[in-house]
Amino acid sequence: MVYATRRFEFSASHRYWRDDWSTEQNERVFGKCTSRYGHGHNYTLDVTITGQVDPITGMIMNMADLKALVNEVLEAFDHKHLNEDTPYFKEQIPTTENIVRVLWQLIAPRLPEGVVPARLRLYEMADLWAEYDGTAETRFSRSYGFSAAHRLHAPALSPDENVAIYGKCNNPNGHGHNYTLEVTVSGPVDATTGMVVDLLALDRNVRSLLDQLDHTHLDQEVSAFQSRPSTAENIVVYLWDALAPRLMGRLVHLRLWETKKNIFEYAGV
Repeated sequence: MVYATRRFEFSASHRYWRDDWSTEQNERVFGKCTSRYGHGHNYTLDVTITGQVDPITGMIMNMADLKALVNEVLEAFDHKHLNEDTPYFKEQIPTTENIVRVLWQLIAPRLPEGVVPARLRLYEMADLWAEYDGTAETRFSRSYGFSAAHRLHAPALSPDENVAIYGKCNNPNGHGHNYTLEVTVSGPVDATTGMVVDLLALDRNVRSLLDQLDHTHLDQEVSAFQSRPSTAENIVVYLWDALAPRLMGRLVHLRLWETKKNIFEYAGV
């Protein structure tokens, strides 16, 4: 199948709050998002469609038509307070997960016959987004940064073999990177919180792990890399093995940027 994606943008404000909870409970679960006046974002929405390519036009769907269709939907969200100015969040909290599901419900039925919605991805911020494909579960992703030094060196290889394989990365004094880790979890959206996962708990779990690596020399200060090379492949597997138990079966994908050009992924298999 061929897939086509069109990107859209809109700006809106929202508030996380449950009237049936105390102020303390709302603040514990939702943090700063409980501000009574709301807060705002520049949202980015990626709409991905699939279907047969028309043999005459060479298109799944004319992107101009998709643009018009989606913009008509987003007009009700753009420059609005989602809780106050739309009917969709009177009974549910306008979390990223809930918003992307509402947008799916509005966009998917409007697509012409033969055009299939594949997925919607909604970025609330560059490091936080949710993805939905019409199934029971929703994906939620968050990215985190840490900085570390390392040296690529395999104890089982000779010095000459290490230099031949790793080149500059075998420098005895090491070198370093600003790593970015993208964490994706999946599951049903909780009807009470509107979340796939407790965001504050996710941040705590991931940051507590990454803080053990941040501003360290991986080979010298992290025991796991004293017996195996600190390649990004080994790092992403190490992070999975440490995070998966903490996230209670919700973790489905990790993506690790070592540099802007070197990206590594792992899904536990």
